[in-house]
Amino acid sequence: MKKIIIALTILLSTCLFANSEDVLGKWITEKAENGNQIIVEIYKTQEGKYNGKIVELTMPIYTEGEYAGQEKMDLKNPDPNLQKRLLRGIDFVSGFDYVEKDDKFENGKIYVPTNGKTYNSYMKLREDGTLLVKGSIDKAGILGKKQIWTRYEK
Repeated sequence: MKKIIIALTILLSTCLFANSEDVLGKWITEKAENGNQIIVEIYKTQEGKYNGKIVELTMPIYTEGEYAGQEKMDLKNPDPNLQKRLLRGIDFVSGFDYVEKDDKFENGKIYVPTNGKTYNSYMKLREDGTLLVKGSIDKAGILGKKQIWTRYEK
């Protein structure tokens, strides 16, 4: 009986660990109003947090205005020193902890380059393999916006 309990405990802990690691990899966001989508690579930091950097944009180049022909930059960033950095490579989501009892990633932040603001955020893997991402102005997650991200394979 002890062997069965030990085996079940190991199997269950392996399944729980796999859930938290399933978020790793590339995801594509929903389309923005302008049709652009962001490809985000979620990775685990040395501190055990989950971050996601922008690896690609589906519309990476400005097509009009002062910056026409150039790769998109972080023009709305509140820090003037960061406004000319490329969007590609910046952490778009950051600081998430995996909360096993809720089976979701909490206490994170999501940065929105189109307005230069950072919001509280959580992420949850859904049974259909998509990733629910919610950003909100309040810590409780009541006032905000949800997106469904899809696993990205090029």
